[in-house]
Amino acid sequence: MTALTGRSSTPGAARDISYRPTMEASVLRSVRVRLTLWYLLVFGVLLAGFSLAIYLKLSRDLYSRLDRSLLNAARTAAASFQTETSEKGGNARAGAAEALVEMRFPESYIAIYQGSSPLASNYPEGEHPVIPVDLSYVKQSSTPIFDSVPGFGGDGARQVLLPVKAGRGDYMVLATEPLHDFAEQLESMRRVFYLGLPAALAVAGIGGFLLARKSLAPVVAMSNQAERIGASNLHERLTVGDGADELSHLARVFNELLSRLDRSFESMKAFTADASHELRTPLSIIRGEADVALSQDREALEYRESLAVIQDEARRLSRLVDDMLELARADAGQRSLRIQEFYMNDLIDDCARAVQSLSLKKGIRIDLRPSSDLPFCGDEDLLRRMILNLLDNAIKYTPDAGVVTIETVQESGSIKIAISDTGAGIPAEAAPQIFDRFFRVSQSRSRIEGGAGLGLAIAKWAAEAHGGNISFVSNAGAGSTFTVTLPSDTRTA
Repeated sequence: MTALTGRSSTPGAARDISYRPTMEASVLRSVRVRLTLWYLLVFGVLLAGFSLAIYLKLSRDLYSRLDRSLLNAARTAAASFQTETSEKGGNARAGAAEALVEMRFPESYIAIYQGSSPLASNYPEGEHPVIPVDLSYVKQSSTPIFDSVPGFGGDGARQVLLPVKAGRGDYMVLATEPLHDFAEQLESMRRVFYLGLPAALAVAGIGGFLLARKSLAPVVAMSNQAERIGASNLHERLTVGDGADELSHLARVFNELLSRLDRSFESMKAFTADASHELRTPLSIIRGEADVALSQDREALEYRESLAVIQDEARRLSRLVDDMLELARADAGQRSLRIQEFYMNDLIDDCARAVQSLSLKKGIRIDLRPSSDLPFCGDEDLLRRMILNLLDNAIKYTPDAGVVTIETVQESGSIKIAISDTGAGIPAEAAPQIFDRFFRVSQSRSRIEGGAGLGLAIAKWAAEAHGGNISFVSNAGAGSTFTVTLPSDTRTA
């Protein structure tokens, strides 16, 4: 039982030990606490420096006032000593004694010396004047000499030596004042600082924490709102204040980010739904043909027909997957251009010949306008795919016996490729979405023609990847014209 008790208590103690640092770390991670601590640190340093400056200034002022008091007492004693010595017929000792009898200084003690011998003194019993051992520099000096006397009266004292002449002799007047009052005043000031500084820091800390809390309240509110926003409610937005401060700007920027994310999610969901639908159709056809072919024994011709349908749908599925993979690589930035030099007019001639068989099936004439040699530097395979997509799109939506025109012109610094058709044109309401992925003007007709709605998206990306652009002009019932504008030198684009 003892062993079990010991084992059960140990993990609890371990949890307590590990819990405290976690709590301390979480408290220190709080922005409000860190702001308050920084505020207290800066305020404490400034307050301590200000208090120290006041203390030093007060100490210097007290010393200066004490020195002035001592000097006045010494000069008064010296004047009285000179007068009394003169009245005593030059008797310095009698004059000194008489001068000290007549003078009463409540806080100062006076002693008069001739050389190192005292003539008279009113120092209290048990206290003696302290004079320098070497008095030569005092005799040579014409100014008062101040000095501190440690231990005098318990707290030390301040004294001044004043050279004076009386009759024919040289004397010194020594005035000493204990530092009792001086020490008490400084001690009183220190007590004020010792009590006032912690109290001021406590008040400043509470005020700083409340101020930080109030200042960060909008941030906390925004973080709580942002925490509730997920993929299912990206339409929600943060509350933006009326002001033009940093927090309002942050809320607006975050709302713009949410808007972009919302559009991206919607685009991704639409892309996923469209891609699933596009992939489901050929897969359903392949599966249906395979099920029908395997349901019973059939003739070889029927098997060939089923396999031909499966082959066509597999090719369509392969093209669709290739297009989706190409766009995915472009979005991820993993599709780099393979730059090489070639002639743009030769590339357009090759593309026109490549779609000749498609146009002949519908009796469509390809009108390739002649052009001079157009040297170009770019990704030939990608541009070939762009032109073929535009030509394939034009042939699909041009009625039988129509015309598809290809015209290439070179302007200052750019090459323009215009592909026109005589089809039904693009409705005005469909124009903004014409380059969107999986978008088709007529869903049913596109199914028959076999399009997946990715050709124009790839063409737009190919043009922009070369630093160019693609635009179109369409009139209902009069066909459409897609114009690709590319810089002559892609390497500088």
